[in-house]
Amino acid sequence: MSRWWGERLRIGLAPDRVELALRKGLGRAPELQAIECARDPGQPPWQAALAALEDTLTGLALRGGVAVVLSNHLVRYQVLAWQAEINGARELEQLARLQFERVFGEAAAGWTVRCSVGGWGQASLACAVDTALVEALTALLARRGLRLTSLQPLLMAAYNGHRRALPRNAALAIVEPGRLCLGLLRNAHWVEVISRRLQGDAAAAAEQELAALAPEAEPARFDVLRIGAAQWPEGGSRPSQLLGPADATPLALCGAT
Repeated sequence: MSRWWGERLRIGLAPDRVELALRKGLGRAPELQAIECARDPGQPPWQAALAALEDTLTGLALRGGVAVVLSNHLVRYQVLAWQAEINGARELEQLARLQFERVFGEAAAGWTVRCSVGGWGQASLACAVDTALVEALTALLARRGLRLTSLQPLLMAAYNGHRRALPRNAALAIVEPGRLCLGLLRNAHWVEVISRRLQGDAAAAAEQELAALAPEAEPARFDVLRIGAAQWPEGGSRPSQLLGPADATPLALCGAT
């Protein structure tokens, strides 16, 4: 979780849009700007967003650190089962890379992998992002006199921002336009993460995924974070608690304090 001191820029990147949140002083609400973009066929899913970001930053006179939140469209997740023989962060990341390669094939060779350690005896959460995206984003910011100080996948930004509101056995549903990410926690530890394309009813899709996973301690409700224009219907088959503001959370501000 990051804190804003003085002038601070946060950026949200999704395949179809870029969001900028600029806070110019303590106690002042951030200025929000959203730029829509269209991805050309054959492009990486992040390329149009970076082009739009560079055009937008051209007109801004900024210096300092930048925090970036990546849409779940741009991130892959895997939960790594506890293995006592794994010794240290390097071995854990090697294990995570092998698991990504088993699931996603040769494409995973070009991904940057990071792990959130779950503690002794607990599973860990691994995230993978296209290395070309990380390198292009870092270079773009440097050209504008900025430095990348924080790069967070949306799932982790959402969890860090709302963890105190979650029950120990939780079904955290993060809904973006066109994407559902469902993370299950048991005794406050990750046990499953599903990220899938979404068409139609987000609550029905989440219920379908939850039924397929058949957790031992099935959560009594969904804890739901809506991003941007995403919707979550009322009156589903399972109770739900909405996290964040009533009118949904901007991607750029997810996890911000």
